[in-house]
Order: sequence, then C-alpha cells, then structure tokens
Amino acid sequence: FVTKLGDMKLFTLLLFLSISCTYGLLAQDSIPLPEKDLSELSIEELMNLTVYSASKKQERLNDAPSIVTVITKNDLLYYGGFTLIDALKYVPSLEVSLGSDGFYRVSIRGSRKEGNILFLIDDKPVNDFYNGRALFDIPISIVDRVEIIRGPGSALFGTNAVVGVINVITTRNNNVCAAASAHGGAVASGNFLLERKETTANFSASFVHNSVPKVSIEQDKEFDQPWSETYASKNYLADRWNNDLVVNTGIKILDFSMDLYGIYRQQGAYVGPIFTAAPDSKLSTGQLAFKSMYDIKISDNVIITPKVYFNMNHHNFLSQEVPDNYLSSQSGDLFTEGKLTREKYNGYTYGAQLDFLIKASKNIEILTGSIFEDQVLRDYSVYRNYKITSDEYFSDFGNYDNINFDQNNERRFVFAYFLQTKFNYKKWNLTTGIRYDDYSDFGQSFNPRLGINYQIFKNLSVKGLVGKAFRAPTFLELYDNTTLGNEHGVKGNTDLSPEIITTYELAAEYVRRIFVARYNVFFMDNRNLIRIYDPHGGGSIGVYENIGDVATYGHEFEITIRIAQPLQFYCNFSQYISYFEWSEDKINQSEIVFYSKQPQYNKELRNIPTIRANSGLKFNYGKWRLFAGANFGNPSQNNKRFYLEKDSYIDIPHYLVGNFSAAYQITPKLITQLSALNIGVKYSDPDESTNIDAFGDLGLKQPGLIVNFSLKYEF
Repeated sequence: FVTKLGDMKLFTLLLFLSISCTYGLLAQDSIPLPEKDLSELSIEELMNLTVYSASKKQERLNDAPSIVTVITKNDLLYYGGFTLIDALKYVPSLEVSLGSDGFYRVSIRGSRKEGNILFLIDDKPVNDFYNGRALFDIPISIVDRVEIIRGPGSALFGTNAVVGVINVITTRNNNVCAAASAHGGAVASGNFLLERKETTANFSASFVHNSVPKVSIEQDKEFDQPWSETYASKNYLADRWNNDLVVNTGIKILDFSMDLYGIYRQQGAYVGPIFTAAPDSKLSTGQLAFKSMYDIKISDNVIITPKVYFNMNHHNFLSQEVPDNYLSSQSGDLFTEGKLTREKYNGYTYGAQLDFLIKASKNIEILTGSIFEDQVLRDYSVYRNYKITSDEYFSDFGNYDNINFDQNNERRFVFAYFLQTKFNYKKWNLTTGIRYDDYSDFGQSFNPRLGINYQIFKNLSVKGLVGKAFRAPTFLELYDNTTLGNEHGVKGNTDLSPEIITTYELAAEYVRRIFVARYNVFFMDNRNLIRIYDPHGGGSIGVYENIGDVATYGHEFEITIRIAQPLQFYCNFSQYISYFEWSEDKINQSEIVFYSKQPQYNKELRNIPTIRANSGLKFNYGKWRLFAGANFGNPSQNNKRFYLEKDSYIDIPHYLVGNFSAAYQITPKLITQLSALNIGVKYSDPDESTNIDAFGDLGLKQPGLIVNFSLKYEF
C-alpha cells in the first residue's frame, strides 16, 4: 500500500531502524503481568495487583495516587477486536467514536479535544505536537497490557495529560497471528523474544488492512451538483479504510536499554473534511518514537538514570473536500477531480532527561529529574487544485492564494523540572508531586499533585486526590492560516494561553473473596478552553480562542463478581454533568448576554453522552473462552452556548451496542477465535459547535456490525 516515493523512503527508514534495533536495542522494563486471569486471583493477589503509570514505578493498584483502570492480556483475548478501540470502550467514563475525518476520537469524563489525553507506547509519548492527535486504534496484536489513568497526569508527564493518560505496554513473547473480518479486514503479526543470560531482545511487526463496514449517511444538505447523482445528497455510503505497518523492537543489556516504536498508516476519510462524500481522500501518517536509558546505581539507595529520546511525526494528507464533478457556482468551473488539498509536514522532537531515584529511608522514596526538549516543524506546505478566493479550478496542485505558511520552521524549546515523594507508614500512603514547565513560545506552567491513601481494613481502602494539569497550545492553534478565504477557514492565534485543569477526587475500593467494588466522585475545574470561535457561522473566519471555563461534577462505579470459578461478571457506570461559562475578556459581549439569560439546564454541555454503562460476562471452561458484553450511552444534544449553536439542533438517541466472542484452544499453543462486534446502532456528533447538525437531527452514524476471525499460535 506504499505508493509514493516519499512514503517509500519513510517505510524503508522505519523498517531499517526496526531491524537494526532488534540486534542493538531493547525495550524498557515492562510491567510483570499476572499469569492468571483476574477471575482466578485470590484476595491477596487482587490487593497486590500492580500498576506503573500513576507514579512511574510499580505499586499496588489501590496505593496508586490516581484512578487507574487496567486492561490485561486476558481481557484483550476475550474482547476479540482488531484494535485498541475495541477494548477502550469498556473503560468507565471513556467514550469512543469515529470522527468524520476518519480518526477515532476518545473522551474521558466528557472532555474530548485532540491532545487532552496523553497517549504512551511503553512510556513514550506519541501525540503529534502540531495538532495534538494520537492514533488510538493501534492493532491489538502488539498490545500486552493497557493502563488508563482517569484524571490529571501533568505533575509527572507534562502537557497533554489533562483528563487522562493511556499507557500501552507492548507484548514480550513469541507468537504469530492471522485474522480476517467479514468486511474485508486482515491482520498478520509476529512477536519474537530472545533471552540470553542478561540480554533480552524483542521484535514485533504487524501488517493490518482494516475497513469498517460502509454506513448510509444522511446529510442535512441539498446539493444541486453533477456529482449528486453518484453520491445522493440525502443518502450515500460512507467508507473508511486503513493500511498499517507497525513495528516495535528493543534490547536490554544489564542496566542499559533502548527501544523503538513505529507506525506507518494510509487511510481514507470516513465522510470528509467539510462533511461531504470524499472517496478519493488518502491520509498518510508516520510515527517513530525512540528512547534510550541507562540506570547508574550509585548505591543501594541512589539510582541516576539519563535518558535520550526522539520522536518523528510524518503527515501527508490528500483530502478530497467534495467529490468528482463539482460545479462551482462562483466561477462556473467544473472540478472533474473534485476539490483536492494536500497538506504535508514533518514534526521532530529531540529530548534529554535526567532522573534521580533516592530511597531516603525504608518509608520515603524520592523521584526527581529535569527535562530539555526541542520541538521543530519542518517542510510544512499546503497545495490545492483550486483557488479559494474565487473558487477557480486548476488541474495541478499549487499555492494559488499565496498563503504564508507561518508554522513552517517554527520551533519550541521546553525545559521542565519535576519532584515526587512517596511516604509509606503502616496503613498510610502519601504521594506529593510538582512539575514546572517553561515553554519558549507561551511561558510557564506549574502543576502540583497530592494523593493520600488509607487502608481502613484489609478489604477496604480509600484515597483522596488533587492534581493540576495543562495542555500547551498546539502549533496548529498558534500559527495556522492555511484555510483563510474558505467559508470553513480558521486562523491561528499566537496570544493563546494553555488550557489548565484542577481535579479533585475521592475514591474507595472494597475487595472480597468473590468480588471487587470501586466507587469514586470527582470535580474538574477546566480553565481557558481552546476552541474555534466563529460568532457568525459559515462565511466568517473562525479564530482559535480561550473561549471559557467548564466545571464538571461526576462519579464512577465498578464491580467485578466471580459467580463461579469459570464464570465472571463485571459492570461499570459513570455519570457527569458539565457547566460552561464564557471568558468575558475575549468573547463578543452579545454571546455573554445571550448565555446569561439561558436557564441553568441550557448551560450544560450535552454533546457527548453524560451517562455510560458497560458490562461483560466471561466464561472460561475447558478449551473454551466465551465473552458477551454491552456498551450503553444516554441521549446527547447540541450545546446552547450561543445563537447559532443553539439553533443547530440535534437529538442523538441513546445507544446500546452488544459484542460477542468465542475462543477455542485447538492445541495448547494454537487458539482460534470468532467475534461479532458493534451489534446495534450508534450515532455521535461530528463536532461540538455549529456544524453539529451537518448529518441531520440524529448526528453522524457510526460503523455497524463487525465479524472477525483469528488464529493465534504461541511458541
């Protein structure tokens, strides 16, 4: 599926680095996985289940200073999906949907914004600093375990860890897998592990072709165009496909380790950039994330760890804005190939970090360090086959509107310092932390945290948490002006302040021999939301602004019950309510007056389901593993923050989607599995602003039934 010379170079580089690292590199210490399924663990084992991501150290789950959900290797086997998305949809307060541009969107506790969730692969950040985006739908074949933090993480991780952190720990074993889906998808993967005395090397590769089931899209627009005979204005089939090459490789020799993760993807848009049929879109993304570290043991109580890392994000998007044979009403030109835009750039991150781990006493541990990072954007360009200002058609690509690419060669330097202390005394566990970030383009951010855990009884523990986090404005939000002159145009704003959030949480966990129950409440105070502000709707240039603040109140509940030794049931429930307030010093006063007169219930943000529930039943008997699960979300609506948003009416119905899988162990090392996912109908919104009704009153229809078959061999 690599078709362009530039893409072939990227592919070759990625493959070469992967093979090279297999012989000279290694992944960081991964988290030990329990050999048993959670349903088979004793109460003592459940109490001592460990996580890493909350403190960058292994610790018991109920001692972690965060609300953490763990998706184990066995969970992934039961779910029967191709990608991580099929597992994430079972996490409390986490909503996933496919956006109109063909990228999966993830929200936590009602907050959905590119870059609000930090996505890590083996502790390496892979968010694109230009637009904040992460590719959440990576293949399950490379995943061994996932840790999801619901809540702030900037005190340790810095930017993007605003409402959550998702850390994927990749597989470290020997197996090969082949899978296919009824709608044309296919996966081939291999994972290889070599262990020799004090040296360990691993290599994983996955080739994925995925195509979600085509969906009939109803669009709230009328088109009098030649192409409308092919793509009916009220009803056409949306398609989204992707071809992925994913590699993960590394080596560990004594206390030295290096590892590399890479993904190269080509995909099509689901609907299109301006919500019309776009079958000729081809969106290419490449990511490389490399890290090297060495533990220098000064003494039994002091370890110094220097680290260096490198990230590259390659972006080459060919977007078809309208299909072939579009007729311009302004110039009278016939666009035989439709309107096409090609956007390209390469983003590079170079970083160095120095950590100090100090065991001051039996009960006190200190982790501190400093970070320097250089982010630079290279080779940015946007070319079109038309001129925006006069809607004229050209057969070749060019910069016909003479747009200045202000973001090209932009650079950002980041210096950070962090300090975390952990204090354990009898039944108490206290975690304090602080991180200071200094950005060369917008200034400083200061993010503290505090976590207090107390073991009331052997079976019951409670924790209180407070933390602050931030999201740095992206280069896109700061500098972009490439759509000026277009009715959908948006202009960057160099005066943006970072988004900041302060979160307060109180949680309890109760563990008995046959069940585990967790409950928590939270309050999130989110300031300086960065959104596109377009007071006049289509036809006026939007601007990225810090539009206002959001206060969110919510609670989450989880329970797992072992009904019998081979039978386990679990469910979770989450609910939140969010209230928005305009920023008075940056927004049109007429909007503030209009909003202030609205009743309180109109000030709620409802564009994402505010109630979610998930459940699953696992059955493990002999050579069979069966799973039946369901996902529920309550109805959602358009927000009502200003006139046009209030008038862009949608009433998205609730959804109840089922999932089923059956796995059979043919031999001790050979497993086959059949699964049926997304049994039901689900809709979601394309955005949260005035285009929310682009697909009619019900919103954007999501892909439906997916049937997968897989065969896995472990050796």
